[in-house]
Amino acid sequence: MKQLKLKFTSSIKKSFFRFINYILRKLFTHDEIIELTNDLIDIYNSKRSFTWVPWNVDFYNKMFVLLKDAIIEGDYLEFGVANGTSFIFAYQAAQKFNLKSMRFYAFDSFQGLPEIRNIDAEVKNFKEGMFNVAESEFLKRLKKDNVDLSKVQTIHGWFNETLTNETKMNLLIKKASVIMVDCDLYESTVPVLDFIVDYLQDGTIIVFDDWFCFRGNPNRGEQRAFREWLKRNPSIKVSEFHKYGAEGNSFIVHIDD
Repeated sequence: MKQLKLKFTSSIKKSFFRFINYILRKLFTHDEIIELTNDLIDIYNSKRSFTWVPWNVDFYNKMFVLLKDAIIEGDYLEFGVANGTSFIFAYQAAQKFNLKSMRFYAFDSFQGLPEIRNIDAEVKNFKEGMFNVAESEFLKRLKKDNVDLSKVQTIHGWFNETLTNETKMNLLIKKASVIMVDCDLYESTVPVLDFIVDYLQDGTIIVFDDWFCFRGNPNRGEQRAFREWLKRNPSIKVSEFHKYGAEGNSFIVHIDD
């Protein structure tokens, strides 16, 4: 009998794992997926001479240990929450490390990506409407995974329309300890970075989910927006923290007096 041989290119792998992730989310809660993953890891580690920890769990542990040990108090801001996976990880890490005063702010259009234009349109990585998850579905998943919704606030709308001084006046944010930037696009990242300046403190951690998108080209996407932003704000310095998954990066903020 002939066997089907399928060459797993990077795009096929990504689609395959997205499909598996989708199925798991339909069948299990976030906590159940973590428990299942940990069981599989225990089995794997029992056969090996080294211990493997999932990159996302390891990253959040390191980040929140730093926040606790360095006494960096503040809230969690995420720009581009999609289905809430990273948002839930952050909430659970805050509970694990007893950062009880942290509040969680979810900024998203809840309509997916905006129209892809200008420099972002030069490479066909993204399409308008990608990552579209309704606000109700986002909150439903948070509730399903035991996130205390009284500590959560959603800010619904396109970043270039909602990230304003008026929005700041309506929020209770004083300082941010973690800022997750999951904007994918250059034109979406620019207003986010301008918006967060007032919330930064010495030790704030900024995480970029899509740092190495656009084939890692520093003249595109989040990398370009970040470089230009630092140039516009010379009192803000950063040091690299840890890589975030396959395409992300993170930085610790330092504010010159």
